[in-house]
Amino acid sequence: MKVFLGYASEHLDAAREIYTFLKEFIEDVWFDKESLTGGDDWDRERSEAQRTADFIIHLISEEVFSRAGVVNREIRQTLKQVEDQPIGASYALFVRLDDLRMPAELIRFQYVDHFRLNWREQLSKALSKRAEQLNPAEHRSQSQSSIMTERTEKALGREPSQVKNSFINDFYELNSTYLQYGEEGLYWQLVNTKIASETLSGFIRYSGIFSQLDEDDKNRIREYGTPYVWETNMQEFFHQRDLLSIRSSYFWHMGGAHPNHGITTLNFLGQKYGFCTIKDILGHREECAYKLLDYCEKVLAAMLEAENATEYMSNAFKERRYTWQLVSQYNFDQRGITINFSPYDVLPYAFGSHEVFVPWRVVTPLLADPYQNLEQEVGS
Repeated sequence: MKVFLGYASEHLDAAREIYTFLKEFIEDVWFDKESLTGGDDWDRERSEAQRTADFIIHLISEEVFSRAGVVNREIRQTLKQVEDQPIGASYALFVRLDDLRMPAELIRFQYVDHFRLNWREQLSKALSKRAEQLNPAEHRSQSQSSIMTERTEKALGREPSQVKNSFINDFYELNSTYLQYGEEGLYWQLVNTKIASETLSGFIRYSGIFSQLDEDDKNRIREYGTPYVWETNMQEFFHQRDLLSIRSSYFWHMGGAHPNHGITTLNFLGQKYGFCTIKDILGHREECAYKLLDYCEKVLAAMLEAENATEYMSNAFKERRYTWQLVSQYNFDQRGITINFSPYDVLPYAFGSHEVFVPWRVVTPLLADPYQNLEQEVGS
């Protein structure tokens, strides 16, 4: 297996530590400090190593995403290469060097936290999974169905537990990861129940759909070697006291030209409000939702104008029947709210997911009366 290791120059110490760990298992690891010699064309060698790798690891931090540069170009190249990989391939891994919020484009990918005590164990599992995909004959037979539920307990402090479920056979694969919290009380029972229900509903639904594959479907899967896949992964967007905003990435492929993916959210505004949708905080007033969407359209238009791509924006912004749907997936934090747009919502699939940040000064005038002090409550 060939592994590519990408990082920013200020994270050289962490990169060297991870490289040293990788070399205990993998012979062919591309790490510029060890893989290049004097006179090499650095950018050409780097690009070729990344293009031909079987597994790509990127070290990421808040600093990396706060500026333009080679590292972001490497990540964009990886995202393009992912589209050419077999459906369900564990091809890219992101190693968080700090507790940053994953960008919308990266939520669906697995990640390892270098600042956790168990990062070596988690990285080893990711390497083993990729090795199994590349050489399935050396591992357990894929013809044997399996159901696995794994609870990864919190590593430090008050971190939530991760609950992982998977089902794999010859024809399809389902994977889900969701969070559960150890706090006591009815409110946290609501939080845990809602989170588990949302995730497991999708797991069971697609399990039922996939289990009804007919012989034509199965023969097609055998011919192309691409089982159907459904998976979802969950991450905290914001968590302070009993205020909790969660963002999930979902991914599925059922034999089409390309896989599908998108973003869903869950928001809990404390024991005073409980679970709240965008309709709740806007008082079910469509005019307020439309004003929020109009702000998002202007921000996206500005972003696309810089790329000369405004012609690709959907007319869905102007169609009132789509208003609630387009603003439905929101997150909140101390700065304001973020509206998440999945592929196809307002732009073609090739543009991927997008998020638009809306500051409280814009949001607060649109909030229903019970939520007028939300900014103060989130910021306190």
